Amino acid sequence: MEPDSEQKAEASFLLRAGNLAAGAFNANVEDKERKVAFIVICVTIFLSGFLYTYLIPLVPSYHLITGAYFSTAEVALLFASYSFGAAMGTPLTIFLAGHVKCWMMIATAQVVFFFNCIMFMAGSSFPILFLSRTIGGVGSTFLQSGSIAMLDSLYPSSERGNRFVMVYFCGGFGLTMGPLIGGSLSSDGAFIPCLLAGLTLAGVFSLVMMYLRDNDAEFTKMEPLTPHVKDPQTLLSLVSLLLISSTVAFSEVILPLHLNVAFATSASALGGLMMIAAIAFIFVANVAALVSEKINRNMLVGAGLACNGVAFLALFSPESLAVEVVPVMLLGCSASVVYTGVFLRMVDSVGQGDARSPALQQLAFVSHNLGAFLGPAVLGSSVHLFGLEAAAYTYGTLAIAAGVAIGWYAKRTASIEDEPTVNASALVDFQLLFTL
Repeated sequence: MEPDSEQKAEASFLLRAGNLAAGAFNANVEDKERKVAFIVICVTIFLSGFLYTYLIPLVPSYHLITGAYFSTAEVALLFASYSFGAAMGTPLTIFLAGHVKCWMMIATAQVVFFFNCIMFMAGSSFPILFLSRTIGGVGSTFLQSGSIAMLDSLYPSSERGNRFVMVYFCGGFGLTMGPLIGGSLSSDGAFIPCLLAGLTLAGVFSLVMMYLRDNDAEFTKMEPLTPHVKDPQTLLSLVSLLLISSTVAFSEVILPLHLNVAFATSASALGGLMMIAAIAFIFVANVAALVSEKINRNMLVGAGLACNGVAFLALFSPESLAVEVVPVMLLGCSASVVYTGVFLRMVDSVGQGDARSPALQQLAFVSHNLGAFLGPAVLGSSVHLFGLEAAAYTYGTLAIAAGVAIGWYAKRTASIEDEPTVNASALVDFQLLFTL
């Protein structure tokens, strides 16, 4: 096959991939079953976001369970273990595609989350707590795949976009409420947040068993991954995704440590501050999607990375907790801009249709979680070795350099006229991945 023919075949594949949904719409589903399934998905995704972020205000205490004490490196690894489990669970999810029903994947995620809560409530040693967070991350992978596929089967394309937005809101709400609830109920460590989450999970699991066991929706077989990886724009997006996910996860460890050292901040105040950053993150995601119609996608990514580096450099400048809100919000806003630019570039790579590419979603998910693991694990260890300020200044400088390089690359290789307008439904599909 000649080079031009190979390029046309690959481009044709990528467009076809955009028309492969994770599940097929089934018009015969009863209205009651559809409503129960939607409620179960919304509540479970809320809990997934909550279980990831409730730990943030507890990081400085080092006594997640009464009597336990961990070094900075151990706390960083403990926080990173959730994303480690999610990255490890992605290959298993790909293997299961085409072999299991969606309700099985969602129910499995709920059981895994439940054991995560029980182990974290009862554990006091580092290995037990690390393992509990890791299996929670595996559960988030099952939940992500099963939920997207089931929503595809429950709603036609005319309604699907609105439903995805509502589910995305529930995940974002879980991310924002996690630090607030975790900080407010920190007197007993992680016991009360885990107990509340466990009881709620038992309730939604019972709903799955009673109403969804006869649902036939399946997580379908995916298209091959290779053409996506060969696409240079997609590869750039995946690398940027890994970098910004490292930043966000690193900040979720370094920020509580810094504020505790600098201002002796309480867990409840930390929770409120992190909630502000999460709200800014979600709000700016929608603004950035609109702005992207005027700015090149890669320019959006580069500018976001550069601003993220500036936020890190400014993190240690404020002399009061009130002023510290500014760099914290800049961290959340800049990360949101990068994520939006990356998602849009990925949507572009598979066409602007309403349907999705499950394989590309899994690639994005594993890239995100790999970054979210490496950020706390590698950079958190550097904090332990070199101190908070040295680690933050080093990373801030690297992020600025990476942002400038990507922006320069964007200016030389593409123009805004070459890019399609935003497709909100396809964009929200990718945004949903990062609320889980």
